[in-house]
Amino acid sequence: MQTQEKREIFTILYQTHWKKLYLHAYRMLEDQDEAKDIVQEVFSNLWESLDQITIYQSYNAYLYRSIRNVVINKINRNKLNKNFEIYSIKPSNINFPNTPEELLRLKDLGYLIESEINNLPEKMKLVFTKSRFENMSYKQIADELGIAEGTVKKQVYKALKILRRKIKFILILMYH
Repeated sequence: MQTQEKREIFTILYQTHWKKLYLHAYRMLEDQDEAKDIVQEVFSNLWESLDQITIYQSYNAYLYRSIRNVVINKINRNKLNKNFEIYSIKPSNINFPNTPEELLRLKDLGYLIESEINNLPEKMKLVFTKSRFENMSYKQIADELGIAEGTVKKQVYKALKILRRKIKFILILMYH
């Protein structure tokens, strides 16, 4: 496909579908910035592969499916990145019903946990995030940072201790 032809097709697709795709992504994520980023990613991928892909259905179906796939991948990545076990730190007398109010509180709690992680001392935060969000072993972290494996283990232990204490306090305030 020649560059001019590629540009014309892409421009038409972008102008025709951007807003609909953005709204589609926004409905799934409820986050304007993430929705814009995902639409941008889909169009960027389309531009890169426009002359190589074969569309068996319509461009419309292809773009919607691409948005859906990117959103699903993002959600799965976020779940992996948030594998911090909330149930290991919540007081046993707190229940999490599925009411909209409780779900909103749970979302707020996620933001608070992220904020508390960001408040950890820099080295501790680095070790903790590599352990919990990048799923690296203590040995891998030690090798990468040039520190002892025991130091990594202590840093993760201290981070969890700090986070449990702070988050337990936040949970008590939120639910009592």
